[in-house]
Amino acid sequence: MFDDLNQKRDDIVSSILDGSRTINTAEEFQTILQTDPENPSLLRAYGDFLVGEKMFDGAASVYKKSVGLFVKSAAIVPAILSNILQWGVIKVSERECRSIYRALHDIKSEEVPAFNFFARMTYSELIAVMGELEQVLFSSGQVLREQNDPEYDIFFIVSGLLRETVDYQSTKGELKQFTATLAENMFFGDIYPLEEENLSPSRVETITDVQLLRFSRPDIMRVCRKYPNIRLLIMELCQTRRGSESRQYSHIVRAATRYQLQTKVTLEIFPKEKNENLLVLKCITDNVSEGGACINLGEKYWIGSSADLVGRKAKMMISVPKASLSFEVTGNIVWKKEVSHDEVTHVLVGIQFTQISEEDFKFLKKYCYVGDGEQDMIYSMWESYIKQ
Repeated sequence: MFDDLNQKRDDIVSSILDGSRTINTAEEFQTILQTDPENPSLLRAYGDFLVGEKMFDGAASVYKKSVGLFVKSAAIVPAILSNILQWGVIKVSERECRSIYRALHDIKSEEVPAFNFFARMTYSELIAVMGELEQVLFSSGQVLREQNDPEYDIFFIVSGLLRETVDYQSTKGELKQFTATLAENMFFGDIYPLEEENLSPSRVETITDVQLLRFSRPDIMRVCRKYPNIRLLIMELCQTRRGSESRQYSHIVRAATRYQLQTKVTLEIFPKEKNENLLVLKCITDNVSEGGACINLGEKYWIGSSADLVGRKAKMMISVPKASLSFEVTGNIVWKKEVSHDEVTHVLVGIQFTQISEEDFKFLKKYCYVGDGEQDMIYSMWESYIKQ
């Protein structure tokens, strides 16, 4: 019964976000919001609805709330879009984005190139850049770039999935192809040097409907004339997409939209050297996508030094108690960060799956989803579980 209600709620929310469901009144939208009041994407969609109804004050308030919720979950690019939409419906003499600016300096932004780009701006520079970003939408199945097409823009991904394919020559001279999935908080586009024509090294196409923020060359040039530091930041951002095939896509963390899926896992982290021991940990996932997972390894002192975890191979044994089943997924650790709460430091890692079947992922979504209202209960269970 509980699972059926969750699934029905998820289906309604998904249909609103993908545009397949039409809401006719603010009252109807508010009723749906009550089922998932802390969903920032749903709140932003409600803000869009209120703008259509010319209820601008209400829209501004809703957009502001969605900014805070996106920031709370480190979804910086979606937060930036909500902040820009808020600016568009209120008349103020001075724009502000203080919550985003603070968040960029509180998180380890160097781990995500797009975050690092925004985090290294002064407050005035961030306001100026955000003022030039334009929301653009594309439906699934569209080719946005062919290899060797001229590059005119940088795109930051708000939501949805894209596929990027690049042909390259290996060190042995063999022609190979590398395919990556781009998702929320990532970016694509290489327009540096700004005064030269740059050709796309890859083919980019949409897998799903996508929301993007476009930073076009003319707008970049205009901002750079007033704030020369932005030119340096653009150069360094574009450089993260260059290099050998092994480094060119180091910015890829997840290959799909994240879902808040909490379930028990046993994580095996393989050693880099033969004489080192296998690290085996009992953990709980924080969020999972078809491309990877964020996993809380627990308190820092339980696992010792976590400095060299990035780059290691790992295997997740996922247990689903509701169904009395389990299965294994292999992958690589692609990022690590430490978060502190109540004077306790936990280690979080991001794992990019080598492969997970569509059937296994659908199974996870069905049996492991918990709503925002249950999050506190999950985390209060963390310490008792991890010490078992």
